[in-house]
Amino acid sequence: MIALTIFDFDGTLFDTHESISRTIKLTFDALFPTQSPPRSEIYRLIASGAGLADTFKALHPSPADFTPTAENECIEKYRSLYATHGQLLIKAFPGAKDLLIELNAHKIPIAIVSNKGVAAVKTALERNGLDGYIPEDLIIGDKTPGAKRKPDPASFVDVLVPVLRERYGLPEIDLAKVLVVGDTVADIQFARNIKSKVCWCRYGYGDQEACDKLKPDFVVDSLGEVVGIVKA
Repeated sequence: MIALTIFDFDGTLFDTHESISRTIKLTFDALFPTQSPPRSEIYRLIASGAGLADTFKALHPSPADFTPTAENECIEKYRSLYATHGQLLIKAFPGAKDLLIELNAHKIPIAIVSNKGVAAVKTALERNGLDGYIPEDLIIGDKTPGAKRKPDPASFVDVLVPVLRERYGLPEIDLAKVLVVGDTVADIQFARNIKSKVCWCRYGYGDQEACDKLKPDFVVDSLGEVVGIVKA
């Protein structure tokens, strides 16, 4: 049986495609009203699992002007708009609640490692009645101290592992019993970097050809299928 399950958020537990793409467009409408990026490029970046900084750098109308100040302005505007507009469009994928209940029943620790902000993840969980199933200190986001964007392993090695050891009494973590559940290349590579097993959610936003080439350990078309993998 799996001893620790690490979920991605966007495209894995939650359907956030429309909320992200809509909020990116609203951000550009506010900051660069005559230079909205093509929808196809927004979708490509979502599929890659890119974080906000990389997304806005790629979409910025003048890369040479994308200074740290410009980056912060884009991200702050995005997060403000996401809180008021994007959150309303988020919904959990079918089977999410049942899966979390099942994991809790078997006392399998659940973590979320996301390139998203922790506040946005927590709000989405609360709005969809899923708060309480995942400990807040096991939700790792892009600004969590010590964390780095996937596929960098720092969020696991430098953040999750110490928390699991100090607060949850798990001095030794058998990586063969750790399962990463995600939908993009970044998630699969993250699992490879921490030497865990990986379950690719084919229903999500990742580039299907690129993900398939990485040969994930498991492939599912719904969250309901993850239960069997975890209990095997």
